[in-house]
Amino acid sequence: MSEVDQKKLSEERVQSSFLAGIEKKALLWIAPKLPNWVTPDMMTFLGLFAMVLIGISYYLVKYHWSFLLMANLGLIVNWLGDSLDGTLARVRNQQRPKYGYYLDHLVDAFGMAFLIFGLAYSGLVSQPFIWLILALFLIASINVYLATNSVHIFKISYLRMSTTEARIFVFILNIILIFVKKISFFGFVFYWLDFVAGLFSVFLLVAILRSAIKNLTRLDREERAKWADT
Repeated sequence: MSEVDQKKLSEERVQSSFLAGIEKKALLWIAPKLPNWVTPDMMTFLGLFAMVLIGISYYLVKYHWSFLLMANLGLIVNWLGDSLDGTLARVRNQQRPKYGYYLDHLVDAFGMAFLIFGLAYSGLVSQPFIWLILALFLIASINVYLATNSVHIFKISYLRMSTTEARIFVFILNIILIFVKKISFFGFVFYWLDFVAGLFSVFLLVAILRSAIKNLTRLDREERAKWADT
């Protein structure tokens, strides 16, 4: 990515989730209070460690429900690491936009893989649903990268939802799973998480298609306009 493209990326970083304002204030309050030996990279890898912890916790849930609480602890730690790395770099004027963009997305991909594989073998959800979410996450990630390089918009929220809202949702869901793992509907018994995973898959698919249509329409309009200038 060229320096010009990176500048555009930085200028058009879109975060329009419900909690964006509150979260930004909280991060700006926390970041200056961290000791100097804590670096942005340390926070990034703290977020990855938390995702590994969450994945292991889900895998161990089949042995005891209390590991759902450990997964919730991992969600809190992941929020701190994943959200504070960039804020800390900006507060200290230590920005490395291209380096941070590359590292964050690579770490996020590994982290999501740990979470998904943990869930897949947790006994909380049917595997077809969890692999569907993994596939949609892959498509959503590709869409973000394509948008960043094609329309120079780095969008980190969809339909007013970002990873912060997703963490809160999963946190609450983990509490519910302590008490309810399966439900019965007209004589059929299935995992409660199957129903949730199905709804989330629909939400993710709609968000991807909405974003893709918007970006493709913009690119088509811009490039057709060049025809008139030639």
